[in-house]
Amino acid sequence: MQQEVVPTVIIIGAGPGGLTLYHSLIKNKDKKEFSVKIFERETGPKDRWQGYHIGFASRGIRSLMNCIPSSIALNLPKAIPNPVPDVEYHGASINDHEGNVLMRPPFKQFKDIYEIAEIPDRSLSMTVAYRDRLRDVLLENVPVQWGKRCIGYEETKEGVYVNFEDGSQEFCDILVDASGVNSPVRKQKIPELQINDIGATYVNANVAVPKHLMDRLIKVSGNSLIQKTLGLNGDSTLIALRLIPIEQNQNYNPDEIHYRATIGYFYPSELDNDENENFKVDDNNPASVAEHVKNMIRKLRPKCEMTDILLELWNLAPKAVPNKSDNYYPFKTYNPIQRRKVRDVNPLSINSWKSSRVTLIGDAAHAMSPLLALGTTNAVQDAEALSQALLNYSPENYISCIKEFDDKMLKRATVDVLNSRKVTIKQITPVGYFGLIIRNSILRVTNFLMKVNDFIINVM
Repeated sequence: MQQEVVPTVIIIGAGPGGLTLYHSLIKNKDKKEFSVKIFERETGPKDRWQGYHIGFASRGIRSLMNCIPSSIALNLPKAIPNPVPDVEYHGASINDHEGNVLMRPPFKQFKDIYEIAEIPDRSLSMTVAYRDRLRDVLLENVPVQWGKRCIGYEETKEGVYVNFEDGSQEFCDILVDASGVNSPVRKQKIPELQINDIGATYVNANVAVPKHLMDRLIKVSGNSLIQKTLGLNGDSTLIALRLIPIEQNQNYNPDEIHYRATIGYFYPSELDNDENENFKVDDNNPASVAEHVKNMIRKLRPKCEMTDILLELWNLAPKAVPNKSDNYYPFKTYNPIQRRKVRDVNPLSINSWKSSRVTLIGDAAHAMSPLLALGTTNAVQDAEALSQALLNYSPENYISCIKEFDDKMLKRATVDVLNSRKVTIKQITPVGYFGLIIRNSILRVTNFLMKVNDFIINVM
């Protein structure tokens, strides 16, 4: 009797989505065995310091827990620390330019990541994870082939030949690209699916916030882990934080407790074309970009305590790219402080999506604005959905398996892409004084109605 050939799946990209898919396929090998290979363009796990904070909805945590083995799940608290009781509010708030809360939806609180994974989708629930540590946890026991930049592929009836920049080539039965918004595979598979410029620009930075400044922020705008403030002129801020002190060591031992935070500033891109702006921004100089953000805040925000806090936070942004050997830097992560366009990819903006041996997950398929913090959640959900669809894989029905995944992914992710875009466009639209009153009133009424709805759900 001829032995069944084990099909090969190649994953491009060792981010949260790609690594989660790897673990899920290996975890399910008793149901359906695959030879799984994962390639990453970076030369090693420390080649580029990863992002800082990311939002995680409960549905994303649930998918992650379903995909990873128990040995990895036990280490998740390193990357997604349990809530600090009576200190952190695991949820998001929207505040006005002075820090007054306009909307703080009733997010369901939880004691640990295992409990949040059990919260049903009808209830709001989310947390903030350390992206750099999440990747480290997910890399455990994964034989990533580093320094392999995919530049394209050749699909045949028998399978897919994946081409790499170094001239090498790999063969597989299924190719999955999880390499992000600039995916070379998407550009080849669906060239008509273009990246959309929403018309917003953002700058983000990772900072270590001293306790006295964090205390001021919490006093003004509350203890939500994700905080947004809305200006009058189309500008907004986003702060993602954890109220867990940064670990001290012999090279980093400040006199005061510090906390990790990611700060972001969003504004209409057209403001960069202001001819009256005397300050010229050098996007290759972090100090220049940070100063540009402070100038924008001073220009667009009225003088108040919240404005002062925002300026002090941006004063903490690194003024130069840290050297990887600099042990004094309190966290091994750094995103270049640059102006970036808010872009997205709506997978249903094209007439047809043809399923084949090649498919996409995460930002490669549906990049979205970061304002709703749903990018990582969708990438992990993609990984679970694809691994489940591939349980029915055979050489004869691979198209139906991929189509099953594509249909689920397109339906779910498109909703989040469009909602994120809608929120971003609203927030970069100047409102003026009377518009401010109307907007704030609508948000307060919506907040009240959400609390009423949550009460009804909980008593039924």
